[in-house]
Amino acid sequence: MTLSVFILGIIGMMAQVAFLREILTTFRAGELTIGAALFFWLLWTSVGSGILGRLVSRLDNPYKWFHSILPWYGICGYLGVSIIGSVPFLARLTPGELIPYDLQCIAVALAFLPFNILGGFLFTLGVKALEREDSPSAGKAYTLEASGAALAGAVASLILVSLTTNNVIALTGPAIGIITAFLRRFTHKISRYIYLLILPAAFLVVIMWWNESASRYYYRGQTLLCEKETKYGRLRVTKRREQITFYSGASTLFSAPDPETSEYLVHIPMLASEEPKSVLVLGGGPGGLIDEVLKYESVERVACVELDPALFELADLYLEEAWKYDPRVETFFIDGRAFLENTESKFDVIIMNMPAPLSGVTNRYYTGEFFSLVSSRLTERGIFGFSLTGSENYIPEDLALFLASIRHTLRSAFPSVTVLPGLECRFAAGKSPGLVDSLGWEYLAAKRKELGIETSYVRDYFLRFTMAPERMNFLTENLDAVQSPSINSDTKPTGYFSRTIVQGNLDASRIIHFISAIANPGILIVLIITVITITAFFALLPGKGALTRKVIATVMSTGLTEISLEVLAIMAYQSIFGFLYGRIALLTGSYMAGLAAGAL
Repeated sequence: MTLSVFILGIIGMMAQVAFLREILTTFRAGELTIGAALFFWLLWTSVGSGILGRLVSRLDNPYKWFHSILPWYGICGYLGVSIIGSVPFLARLTPGELIPYDLQCIAVALAFLPFNILGGFLFTLGVKALEREDSPSAGKAYTLEASGAALAGAVASLILVSLTTNNVIALTGPAIGIITAFLRRFTHKISRYIYLLILPAAFLVVIMWWNESASRYYYRGQTLLCEKETKYGRLRVTKRREQITFYSGASTLFSAPDPETSEYLVHIPMLASEEPKSVLVLGGGPGGLIDEVLKYESVERVACVELDPALFELADLYLEEAWKYDPRVETFFIDGRAFLENTESKFDVIIMNMPAPLSGVTNRYYTGEFFSLVSSRLTERGIFGFSLTGSENYIPEDLALFLASIRHTLRSAFPSVTVLPGLECRFAAGKSPGLVDSLGWEYLAAKRKELGIETSYVRDYFLRFTMAPERMNFLTENLDAVQSPSINSDTKPTGYFSRTIVQGNLDASRIIHFISAIANPGILIVLIITVITITAFFALLPGKGALTRKVIATVMSTGLTEISLEVLAIMAYQSIFGFLYGRIALLTGSYMAGLAAGAL
């Protein structure tokens, strides 16, 4: 039974790793969704141990029940991972569409429900079975389960993440559960326990078939050219007519050809620069940005930084781009911030093509710390450019707050900043005063003609419309109207928060509406004081059961602290190191190792 409870922890951690990785890749999840996932994980586990656990005292053979249920525990874990991955299919979403926050939380709650209720029940069965072996049962069971989870986290992080897919990691739980249960119950009467092997295996095959069908649906109307899972995410390449699209999980990285996006990202900062010789491209290089940069004869060096080398491998297979054979281009497979921190090179232009700050991973590219780092790697007349979602004719209050925060943060590191209006707001920043403040379409159009740069969208008639004085003034007035915009930083990610509010309002999310309503320092302080007061009153109330109430209050406070710090640790890790997909097993495994040591 000691080994069986240890294996219970292994199955639980393998499922948790697969759950969280699937959430990250399917939901484009930030810490909000991860926090919700951990909430439901513990809630349903408490239901399983606190409610179903009451049945344990009525069972005459907990050992038998434990090993009969164990295979279904692993299968429920795989079923939950399949539910998460099938949400786009179940909700009939289109490729690249962001899953609404309310739907994310509902899906997480339903996916975790059977698995964690069974897990809580199995833990109480394990305690009861160990009790019959005349050993200290509760502490031993907790130590064993946490130790198994810690070992699984280490194996998943150090071995499985690099060698196999998330689907295979999810399948290890049911496989271990089925084999363990069958071997524990195996006797010379093999027919008596064959159901422990055949029934769970058959159910598993059905889930795998359904999961595969749901995965194919998501890319309906397109041809799935390739799917590759790496430690950084799940890459997919699809084709529809002449357009090839690259996805990382549910996020659209880029489509090719997409000249409008590439031209505006590249040519605004390049034309604003006097004579760019050294250019840095952070993200999205294979999508057409590098070819646009190389149209400038003055360019002597292009450094392209991308985290995942597999993206370039797939681009080599499916995209025909001239830059592949150009000796001026250097590629670096490293986190963008890490590259800037470690390089001594200076660049005339830095172009960034990163997703919106909807998680700690992406927010770190829009903070004051990052903008200061970019500024330090520019030459004295250097230009920095990127884009974020905007609006053509109406800028709602939440979007204005977000854009004003990013502009204010950019101004903290650059003396010259301008924002161009449109469905995509183009930000340009100059290291020296006056470089981009009065940037006009006439100057850009004239310089393009002077240099002989061939473009389809960045040309006089489009630029005249985009940079029309009334449009520029409209955007500026809306951003200036925001009172005291905050600076987005690594430790106070207001840009991440405000962009989440924008997305939640677009989805009509009730959860985000509630969060935005209470996200006021005064309200939060009142809530905290109220919770502390009620807890203290409950714990210190004299009379019958006083000791029990004190213990309950203490244990609940400890649990609240633990889970809060775990979510904060995950967010801090993303802010500093930049990717979580390949390291979530290491973080959760380390957490369980600490709990195992404490329990021991």
